[in-house]
Amino acid sequence: MRKVFAVLDIETLTDARLAFDIAWILYDSKGNELERSNFLVSEIMETPFAPILIRRDSFMKDKADFYMDGIAFDSFAIASLVDIAGIFNGLAETYNAQLVMCAYNAKFDYSVLNDNMQAYYGMDFFDSNVEVVDIMTMALATICDTNKYVRWCNVNGLVTEKGNVKTSAEAVYAYLMRNAEYEEAHHALQDCKIESEILFKARKYRKKHHKQFATPVFRCEEWQKVQARNH
Repeated sequence: MRKVFAVLDIETLTDARLAFDIAWILYDSKGNELERSNFLVSEIMETPFAPILIRRDSFMKDKADFYMDGIAFDSFAIASLVDIAGIFNGLAETYNAQLVMCAYNAKFDYSVLNDNMQAYYGMDFFDSNVEVVDIMTMALATICDTNKYVRWCNVNGLVTEKGNVKTSAEAVYAYLMRNAEYEEAHHALQDCKIESEILFKARKYRKKHHKQFATPVFRCEEWQKVQARNH
């Protein structure tokens, strides 16, 4: 059965692990875009407290105006979490294909959406037959596992306080673009775009990797191999 790849990203009220911005871009196996979707979650965004919650959140507060303006000017589709899940899982039937959910640090997106759905509706967000791929694991096993990547990160200051080479989506995309100043937008749809670039670049390596979540990253074999190149 052919596969379609949905590169998915969410933005959350991090303090409460509540997803309020969900997006994905769907591709065929050759990397051709089939469609894209972006929703705000009505269970959060249609409450009068939404602006307060976003502005108070430690991570999202600087992005509150982006979302509030988008709502005011109808730039976003707003739907319930259960309807968003139905649209996402329905992609398998629409395209008569195996649906593969791909995300950078996929365990976060996967667990948050399932946990939120369980809290609201007592069911999982993802159907059991949806395959899950962690783009981070793929990137670690391919793009990052080179002396060239490690050298570039060191030269451009993409190293943590503990001396580890950075391997976030932002760092990997910065390397691909050769732009050390690149910063993620941290809006779901925009971040789907950069994660898609990483996914299909990593797939070109045709290198086997462990199909596992890269969380916690320091326990991931692929991450350890990258850091070993730096010492």
